[in-house]
Amino acid sequence: MELKFKILVLTLIIAFLPTTVVAIYVMNNVIPQYEKITYDYFVNKQQQTLERITQKIFDDMKNIAKEYAIWNELYRAVLTNDKETINFYWTNWLYQKPYNFSLIIGFSKEGKIISYHSPFGDIKNSDITKIFKIFKKVISTVYISYDINLIPVERGFLKINDKVFAFVCSPVLDDKDLTKPVAGALFLARDIDEVVSLIQPYMVDRVYFADKTNRVTEEKLLRNYVELFDNDGDKIGALVIDYNEKTLLNIKRHFEKLLIITFLFLMALTLLIAFLGGVYLTRRVIQLEDYAISLFSGINGDVTTPKPNVKKEGRFKNVELILEYFSNEIKSKISILKQQDKLLKELFEKEKRNFEGAIKLLISIIEMKDPYTKGHAERVMKYSKKIGEKLSSKGYKIDLFDLEIAAYLHDIGKIVIPESILNKPGKLTQEEYSIVKRHSLDGYNILSNIEYFDNIKEIVLYHHENIDGSGYPLGIKGDKIPLESKIISVADVFDALTTDRPYRMAFSEEKALEIMKEEVGKKFDPEVFETFLNVLKEEKILNSVEMNIDG
Repeated sequence: MELKFKILVLTLIIAFLPTTVVAIYVMNNVIPQYEKITYDYFVNKQQQTLERITQKIFDDMKNIAKEYAIWNELYRAVLTNDKETINFYWTNWLYQKPYNFSLIIGFSKEGKIISYHSPFGDIKNSDITKIFKIFKKVISTVYISYDINLIPVERGFLKINDKVFAFVCSPVLDDKDLTKPVAGALFLARDIDEVVSLIQPYMVDRVYFADKTNRVTEEKLLRNYVELFDNDGDKIGALVIDYNEKTLLNIKRHFEKLLIITFLFLMALTLLIAFLGGVYLTRRVIQLEDYAISLFSGINGDVTTPKPNVKKEGRFKNVELILEYFSNEIKSKISILKQQDKLLKELFEKEKRNFEGAIKLLISIIEMKDPYTKGHAERVMKYSKKIGEKLSSKGYKIDLFDLEIAAYLHDIGKIVIPESILNKPGKLTQEEYSIVKRHSLDGYNILSNIEYFDNIKEIVLYHHENIDGSGYPLGIKGDKIPLESKIISVADVFDALTTDRPYRMAFSEEKALEIMKEEVGKKFDPEVFETFLNVLKEEKILNSVEMNIDG
């Protein structure tokens, strides 16, 4: 029961650790980030709504101004100074609902005020100058469009009699023929308080206009500003949104409540999974102990350490005893294997020495019959080994050990050649030469009696073959000749040319190489010969070398 309890506790700790880390991360990163995103979205959305509604109010004012200024009947009335018609449609109509314009001014083309309505009395001369400036801009514009929707209308904010207005000013045109000259202009304006009253229904929080005198309000509220400028670029105030912090707090509380519920659910789910995992793991551990005991009980045969007595206890202690037993048993087996490995190495070295001795014996028999070739096999091996190493570094697949042995034994077939022929000082007869040419085939037959030399005998057989097919004993050519045979061919000829023979004195290395270069592409493989030249350039190969077979 103690083991089960420990496993359950450990499983719960491991299971709740990731949840705890996630909770800390959420509290330090996600919640603050969510609050920032919520604030930015809420505030930015409100400001975007404010700007969009303000734009819509101006668009509505523009459409009303065009509707009552670009009209055939009003066009004629302005041209003829028909005050009854002008006043009926402008000053007696547009100040009422649903238009609610606070200021209505009609101008003739000459700049004379032909219609006027304002609940604020007469306009100051300085403000009349501002309005007249807007009127002049409208009159001086050339309207060439045939679409009334494309006729531009001046609009913006203006301070008149110390009060801010949103205004539009439309040219008076004939809607039957928009190309006719401008007859005048219609200036319409709404008090900023009226503008704010139109905006407020679309906003969540309070919107108000603030100028320099009432700009500062309670600092505890979040707020945004939309600055207002007149046509000269002078700041005349701002539309202000004061945000109710309760809205943001409610959103935050809602998110936190949702987060807590989610975490409680995850913790409950984690607890359930951890409990079930702990129960499963406990059962598996008990099953492991049962399996270990059954496996241990079935061990028979040769053992190096005494088996301990075990019995099922359910506390996992038996597993420790069994593991300790197997550990000691493995160490003991490793020790025995090391001793056997040492004996095998000693045996290998002994067999290797015996093998080298046998090869030396074979070489000495040949040299006894042909004293002029003493040391020839060792020198050919040395050259061949160097060439083989360089070609192997270029990616050619060469068994260097087989190459060395084949180089030693390449003339083993000369054992059967009579000494009178081997040591003849003069030129050989055709029959005598045919006997000498058989030595590679005789060597193949000699080595065929020993299974170990299966690969080596092929190399020996072909070491007198030429790449153009003019060699012996089979006359094969090109890639059919083993690469190892091509290597031994170059080394064999070079050593033969640079050593004394019964029928001639040795050539110098330079002269020997000149003779061999004539045979490149005929007798010798070009790449093998080129590699041999690099070997001679890199190091001086001595004529007297010790026998050394790398196994």
